[in-house]
Amino acid sequence: MKTLKKSLCALLAALMLAASLTACGGGAKEVNTKTGSFDDMVAYLTGKGYIAKDASPVDINTNAGYVTDNTGGDFAICQVADKAQDFGGLWLFWFDVEGDSELYQSNFQNIAMNGGTIVIAGGAALLQTEAYSGNFAIAFAEGYAQKDAVLADFNALPKE
Repeated sequence: MKTLKKSLCALLAALMLAASLTACGGGAKEVNTKTGSFDDMVAYLTGKGYIAKDASPVDINTNAGYVTDNTGGDFAICQVADKAQDFGGLWLFWFDVEGDSELYQSNFQNIAMNGGTIVIAGGAALLQTEAYSGNFAIAFAEGYAQKDAVLADFNALPKE
């Protein structure tokens, strides 16, 4: 009986320690939208469960179906961000603010002016984002189930 009590006490202590470690940072690490890297944001969104751990991202910059092409085919595939990937319906865009890239200058700086829309080549192609901050923008495929939760978390992230 004494051995059972000791074992139960040890088990309870281990569970309490695990719970406190999880509460103190064992979950998704918060990322800053202005200074965080693309990989930092992917790790954050994966830790929150918005991106599947085994997700195979699709490069939005090199695949058709992401932008609204207003030319009849000339802009079906175009570069929208310095890094742009689709993680199972959650589309993540990163712009090189530090390097002041051409895509940052031409696409990201005008998102606010265009109501969240990335405007390419004066309107030849368009891509509507849902939120943007720092060097990131996000959008979603139709029917992405966790859209509201992602937006709430993304908008609450530090911006400095």
